[in-house]
Amino acid sequence: MGNVLSKLGFETSILKNPTYKVFKLALNEFGKKLNEYDSGLFYFAGHGIQVKGLNYLIPSDANPLNENQVEFDCINANQILSLMSDSINETNFIILDACRNNPFERSWNRAATIKGLSYMSAPYGTLIAYSTAPDKTASDGEGNNGLYTSVLIDEILTPNLTILQVLQNVRSKLIRLSEGQQVPWESTSLINDYVFNDDRYISISTFCQSILYNHDRDVVLNNLKLNLWDIQKITKLGIPISKEDKEAGVIEVYYKNKIDYFDTFNELEIHIYENGKRDYNLFTTTRDANQVQLIYINLCKKLGGGNYDDERRKPFFEFNNIKRIAQGKAKAVNEQCFNMWYFDNVTFYLNYLVTPKRQLVFKVNIKPLKRIIDKTVGELIVNDFYALLQNVLKIYPEGEYKGKFIDYQISLENLEFNFFDKAVVKVFTSTKESKSSSSVFLTNSKSNEPNIAVLNNLVFKLTSIYGTDRSGEGYLSGIEEQNIKDDRYWSGREWDLNIQHQIYDMDSNGEEMLYGVHLHFNKEDNGIELSIIGYESLIDYLKNKNTKR
Repeated sequence: MGNVLSKLGFETSILKNPTYKVFKLALNEFGKKLNEYDSGLFYFAGHGIQVKGLNYLIPSDANPLNENQVEFDCINANQILSLMSDSINETNFIILDACRNNPFERSWNRAATIKGLSYMSAPYGTLIAYSTAPDKTASDGEGNNGLYTSVLIDEILTPNLTILQVLQNVRSKLIRLSEGQQVPWESTSLINDYVFNDDRYISISTFCQSILYNHDRDVVLNNLKLNLWDIQKITKLGIPISKEDKEAGVIEVYYKNKIDYFDTFNELEIHIYENGKRDYNLFTTTRDANQVQLIYINLCKKLGGGNYDDERRKPFFEFNNIKRIAQGKAKAVNEQCFNMWYFDNVTFYLNYLVTPKRQLVFKVNIKPLKRIIDKTVGELIVNDFYALLQNVLKIYPEGEYKGKFIDYQISLENLEFNFFDKAVVKVFTSTKESKSSSSVFLTNSKSNEPNIAVLNNLVFKLTSIYGTDRSGEGYLSGIEEQNIKDDRYWSGREWDLNIQHQIYDMDSNGEEMLYGVHLHFNKEDNGIELSIIGYESLIDYLKNKNTKR
């Protein structure tokens, strides 16, 4: 719990098995520091007891001979409430995974008649969370944490949930896991929502959950807080795409190191395939068998046990398989631990390999979510605009755009789409100002009036190539035609393509835009305008496509 709270931005002070004196001194220090922070949290896992309606937390050296001595040997929970009531901070929490059986029952002549902890009223701005209902006992659990804490740790890391949503999820899961024997309880006087994980940290289990929940799009990099264009292409590092990758259909490889994900992985490699598939590979080298096993366990919490396939690939659920590789005692140089989790459009893989260097690899394979578009608008263009740049009017911008691009104004002898007789080619002098180095804007120099026949033809041709645009609009409707005739606003059509030649998903960080085709009409400006944003990228794509043919 201390590690979890640290990840969520808390300054933590952790005591393990404190004596009464150490416990009291720590509480005094805790009370002094509360005023320095917006929120405070006291968490206790261990034995607690109620005596005469009061709750006591039991230090490691406590040994009361009867109920009357408890108040001298143990910590009265009301002391913590008093510290919080006296503070000026906004929000406080007390979490008690302490409703265990009385450990002194056997030595007392008369044991306490009431089990567990009693109900305490939360002062203003405070929430008290109990691992089970008043007067009930809680399970110790089978691992390092109690059953309640194990569930709470998972839920409190879920991004953007309020504390009340977290505790509701904990209660639901714990009732199911304990078969109704343990029902967590809260007392609260909070007046504002409080979010523990404000998207600052994501665990590997919530990472997987988010990907499965957003099954209709690729949100892998969104959850890793990365953008594809922030990651280095290996070709720019002087590393060619391997022959094996090319034969598998890889068109681009991205690499990033010096990262830290899930407290384990420090390198990321992304493979982009021409068929729309994407592989995200997080990896590290480690000889820590416990660390490897923990990654597997956390994956299983959301994905289930997974599958493995043959003798060479051993399952992770047998810890000896992991230890053998970690200790360099594998039976073969190609031995590995392997598990996979298969879903409709995403597959997760976990590999732990002897070579290279006892490498742990977590791979997310995203299948094509959208169709690959076979044709391009470039196949309908009749002019080579780069060949026409000589001896034409050049316009150099002033002000904030000075030196950033040049506009080449071209009169077209060969009309584009039997309508456009003018082209402006915008060439950027620095690709840092744009993902593409040039764009083309086509207009008709003779008319700004709406030409429904021309618009219908353009929308038909472009929709036939690309399908519906990024707003879900397709062929021109009768209502749109009338709006254009009446000089009302028309949203136009915009198709943006990613490097796999699919419609670009603006909400996915895992996509890089290749080029865009935008069609608009503005009577007060240029009339009908067809723009190709990223013309050079379109031409390069066509060259590569024709070369493969």
